[in-house]
Amino acid sequence: MQFGRSSQRASEDKDGPKKTKITTLSAWFTPEIPVATGPSFYSGLPGLILEVSDDNTTILCTKVVLNPKEKIKIKAPKKGTVVNNKEFKKIREDKIKEMREQFGRGRRQGGGNRIRIQN
Repeated sequence: MQFGRSSQRASEDKDGPKKTKITTLSAWFTPEIPVATGPSFYSGLPGLILEVSDDNTTILCTKVVLNPKEKIKIKAPKKGTVVNNKEFKKIREDKIKEMREQFGRGRRQGGGNRIRIQN
């Protein structure tokens, strides 16, 4: 599992090789809520992330509402263009190509955090 983070990149030392800051990150999650999401940029675990501790920062979930009594109403957009399925696929392919060019076909650019799950 990897969480990208642009603020912690490997730094070039004047006298030699790159040095990478190693940070211990703890994430508590619940597989009983099977959504692979969490706070901020943390996601990808097999359940909802309820708490994340990273260096001197802790993000804690204090309340989970699974079936709220007040239903959220989703409003239809007033702007935009209606496209058919063929046009949508073409737009999607163009955007994928654009992202590959921008982000280097999935190669990691710079540093980042890695999370290793141990039993």
